[in-house]
Amino acid sequence: MDMEGAWLDISVPFGEEPTAEAQTQPRVGLPESAAEQAEWLKKAAWMGTYVTAPPSLELDLEDTERLPLSATVGRARVLHLDDVDCIRADSLADYEPRPGERLLLRTRNSPSEWWKRPHADNFVMLSEAAARLLVERQVACVGVDYVSRVGFHAEALAVHQQLREAGVWLIEGLDLSEVKVGVHELVCLPLKVKAEWGSPARALVRAIRSPAAG
Repeated sequence: MDMEGAWLDISVPFGEEPTAEAQTQPRVGLPESAAEQAEWLKKAAWMGTYVTAPPSLELDLEDTERLPLSATVGRARVLHLDDVDCIRADSLADYEPRPGERLLLRTRNSPSEWWKRPHADNFVMLSEAAARLLVERQVACVGVDYVSRVGFHAEALAVHQQLREAGVWLIEGLDLSEVKVGVHELVCLPLKVKAEWGSPARALVRAIRSPAAG
């Protein structure tokens, strides 16, 4: 095999959104009923690593149960964009995204450990122009180190919706702080659970010697 290094877990834990009030209150366990647990999971999934799929042409909803393994499993290229406040089209164009490619975008979000604190609106995210570039280049999958759930940041949600409608699979809520730039083997599989617009997932990477991505 043309691989090196150990597997690195790039997932973040999912759970209730951290708030100032939650830090002073006792931790609450899972609800007792199955229905309440399902509702809790739908909300909690947005706070960890999850996969969002392109809308189903038949159901007009994500259909993660039909996830093609090639979308989130295989070679992925990690790009370091640590010095930008917004991921713009010109920043991505320098890396020449290719059709069918899986891209993981590391920003200053990862070292900040955003998942451990109440969320702010000053995180680094994709611009609309950057999303259009990824669509034009026919990228298959994009992984980012933030989440775009409803109520968190309307602009981020709109940008991700633009990608989804164009057929791009998204992996949100990654921790890429320890991942080096270059080509890696990616394994990311969502649970067979419908959680609003996505499903919780576990994501792993390990470095590949070969510079070729595919």
